[in-house]
Amino acid sequence: MVLLVGAGLLIRTFAHLQGLNPGFDARNVITASLSLQDARYATNEHVNRLFDKSLARIRELPGVESAAVALSLPYERALNSDFRLLDGRHVDTQYQITNMFYLTPEFFRVLRIPLLRGRAFSDADNIKAAQVAIVSEAFVKVYLRDDDPLGRHLDFGGAGAGRCEIVGVVGDTQQKSGWGEQFGPVAPMPAVYIPATQTDDKSLQMLHTWFAPSWVVRTTGPPEGVIAGMQRAMQAVDPQLPFAGFHSMEDVRYRSLAQERFQAALLAALAGLALLLAAVGIYGLIASSVAERTREFGIRLALGATVAQAIRAIALPGVALALAGVMAGSVVATFAAQLLRHLIWGVQPGDPLTFGAVGAGLLGVAAAASFVPALRVAHLNPSETLRQD
Repeated sequence: MVLLVGAGLLIRTFAHLQGLNPGFDARNVITASLSLQDARYATNEHVNRLFDKSLARIRELPGVESAAVALSLPYERALNSDFRLLDGRHVDTQYQITNMFYLTPEFFRVLRIPLLRGRAFSDADNIKAAQVAIVSEAFVKVYLRDDDPLGRHLDFGGAGAGRCEIVGVVGDTQQKSGWGEQFGPVAPMPAVYIPATQTDDKSLQMLHTWFAPSWVVRTTGPPEGVIAGMQRAMQAVDPQLPFAGFHSMEDVRYRSLAQERFQAALLAALAGLALLLAAVGIYGLIASSVAERTREFGIRLALGATVAQAIRAIALPGVALALAGVMAGSVVATFAAQLLRHLIWGVQPGDPLTFGAVGAGLLGVAAAASFVPALRVAHLNPSETLRQD
């Protein structure tokens, strides 16, 4: 009962996380990353020249609809950057934390992340223009609340864009959180997006020490067909920069929940083994009882007992024992589930649906394991049983 409840809670957690709206369209999108921790790409000019040239070649490939570059992707761990609000009704002199990404202008179009307010980035948002930012809907809810986000100004302490103006709001995407227990393994985290062209040299060097930017390409058909073309396009721009690997956005999403999938599968396997052992034990106990009491049941049937009465007399003790085990196991599982609190999301440790389904399932297995061997009584011939003795 304890193992089954634990497995049920983890399976429901995985189902909850798997069912979250990703916030973007992952179909026909392929990604590839490469390291820019390279002395040749220590400046904004060289980095963005690489982005422009490689993206121009990739967009010319047959089957490519759009392409962009971003520091990190949805469902991946993002850069945590400190910031503070400079104006509005919720000005705070203390620095707070948000996820931050640099990206090229077509990123939202490639992933089809909806623009909710304001405008998207354009080629005019370069290093010489006023610094701008786009924030996620979660950022507005957490930090701006009832303030109008457009026109508000942010100041980034260490890395990033320095002082910038919010010019747009986009929909949330699921992100690896790492922000503590108030968020799940993936969640729509507050996020700030800045143009890659407005990221200064020092910030780029720091960012590329920890992150490898990703090229994101939307295709008109199966994305596997453009992999070779993307590799050739990058080789034409810089032969010393091969892509590290290619993944579909579905793969990125799948890999982000690998730990939760493993936890659920492991405990489910252990719970399945425990359930099998319980079923085998009850079956063996009842089968042994039938074998030992064959003469008794032959006499009962000879004296007028019905087959149904005999079957109930054999099977009900097994069901009663299982019921007692379920009740005792439920009490223990209630306390044991608290130990899983940091592993479950979208479901409470004492979830009545999980406890009810597990209890009913376990009783069902116990009933089957009890009644199947008890059915042997139906084939008893009372006269032959008595003659054997």
